[in-house]
Amino acid sequence: MDLAELGATGAVQAHREPETEVHILGTLYKIRIIDEDDYRYDREADGWCDTTVKELLLFNYSQSAKSVKDLGEYQKATIRHEIIHAFLYESGLWQNSGSVECWAKNEEMVDWMAIQSPKIHKAFEEAGVSE
Repeated sequence: MDLAELGATGAVQAHREPETEVHILGTLYKIRIIDEDDYRYDREADGWCDTTVKELLLFNYSQSAKSVKDLGEYQKATIRHEIIHAFLYESGLWQNSGSVECWAKNEEMVDWMAIQSPKIHKAFEEAGVSE
């Protein structure tokens, strides 16, 4: 969908630098936006954390009848989710918390952390304990 057409749908298209870097417990990760023609594209996930090459892969969303209205906010939520995966990996919890279905790899647990982290950070700021 052309960006000009988004006005008619009321949708907000994500605008993000194609590559950003973030430090996760001292390890540099690159956030990469990838398109459908990239071999790493996975239609079953909106992004993933590739710990082998220290990349957080995020799919370049496009507006459709099946997509959320605010793609920018959805993209931020997906990046937060993948950052949580990276923190769990870099801390050693990913590898050392049990079986394949261990809590540190559990998608519901990672979603909870990613969704609640902005609220927790805000509460820390309000309490004057963010640093």
